[in-house]
Amino acid sequence: MAIFEQDDTGHWIGGEKAQGPFTGLQGGGVASVMVAEIEAIATQQGLGAAMSVSVEFFRPTPLMPLKTNPKILRRGRRSSVLTNEVWADGKQTASATVCVINPVEGLAIAANDPSNIDVSKIDPLPARAAPHGRPWLMDNFEIRPGTDGVVWFHHKDEITPDATPLASVLGPADWTHGLARPSEPKLADPNVNLQVALARHPRGEHIGIRPKTTWMPEGTGLGEGAIFDEHGEIGRVAMSAVLIPFP
Repeated sequence: MAIFEQDDTGHWIGGEKAQGPFTGLQGGGVASVMVAEIEAIATQQGLGAAMSVSVEFFRPTPLMPLKTNPKILRRGRRSSVLTNEVWADGKQTASATVCVINPVEGLAIAANDPSNIDVSKIDPLPARAAPHGRPWLMDNFEIRPGTDGVVWFHHKDEITPDATPLASVLGPADWTHGLARPSEPKLADPNVNLQVALARHPRGEHIGIRPKTTWMPEGTGLGEGAIFDEHGEIGRVAMSAVLIPFP
């Protein structure tokens, strides 16, 4: 069963594991719902492959039925732009803008993929409990420590029923700043946005993140990182974050 399911009215219903570490749903799950809908439209319309997304989080998204509003903002021959929104209880909580690219056929560009990595041979880390003690989206991942600072994620259940390539990256990518956060346990570190760009779609079941985070004395921060699959680097992630006291 997927983490988010659609009911008969078209609203998205998140399960317990859709929750984040603080208030409301995990941003990566909310982003995945918006992008999965956009990718489905892009496929139906023959627009191409969704390769980048910019997500804005306006407020915490509560654990309640969610309304979305996907639409095509611009349709082009080589690239198109689609948007989506999430609404809960009459308030908009997040938006996403996705660039869809229709690739050129027949180009003989050599890929820079290195030799394959068998992530399944790495022992997974122990489960990590949420600060609030309830189920959260991290419970849905098997997490393994790789080499060169890469942390590998594997979905136990899909975020949405029809898993799509870009959407499948967003759950792991949204943890980037949290993988390299200050050790002070009484600080929450919510990110206010999420930006992901891919060179190609992931292949295989594991997504790797090599995080780098910069924190300022006043509590603002920048999370960024390289995104991998088992064949090599496939993209980049960045987000703005802020440190706040956690009650």
